[in-house]
Amino acid sequence: MKCQPDWIMTDNKGMNDINGLHIAVLIISGLIVLLILYYLLRNKPEQNASGRRKYDSKPAEPPTKPCPLCRAALKPGETVHSVLYPGKPDSLMEIYGCPYCEPGKSSGTVRNKRICPVCKKELSDNGLVIARVFEKPGKKHVHVLGCTDCYSGRTNVKRK
Repeated sequence: MKCQPDWIMTDNKGMNDINGLHIAVLIISGLIVLLILYYLLRNKPEQNASGRRKYDSKPAEPPTKPCPLCRAALKPGETVHSVLYPGKPDSLMEIYGCPYCEPGKSSGTVRNKRICPVCKKELSDNGLVIARVFEKPGKKHVHVLGCTDCYSGRTNVKRK
C-alpha cells in the first residue's frame, strides 16, 4: 500500500536539472541588467559637489582653420587671400596669406612671418605659395607644391 500520492516525486534528479537552468537564466539576466545600467550611467553628465549637473558656461566655438603660411588661427569669416586658375582635372592656386601675414595689408604694423610649408624658408614680400586644387563631390582638396623659390625650377611660374 502506498502512502504518498503519485504526483509527489521522491527522487530529485529531474529537479536538479531544472534548478540549474533557473540559476543560469538568473545569472544571464542579471548580467544584462548590469550592462544596461553601466551604459546608461556612463553617459550621464557630471555633477558638482552640490549634486547639480555641470554645464559649460561658454557655448562651444566653431573649429578654426590655420593659415597655411603663418599658422595663425583664423576667426570665422576670415579667409586666406588666394587666386584660383581653373583647369581640368585640377586647378592651380596662388596663396598670398591671411589678414595677419599678407604683405601690403598691414601698414607699419608687425605681421606674422610667412613660412613655405614645403621648404620651411621665410617668404619674401613678393613671394607666394603655389598649390593644386582637386575638387571632389562635396569637398575640395588643396595640395601645396611649394613657394616661388623652391617650386619655380619645376614649372614656368615666375614672379616679377
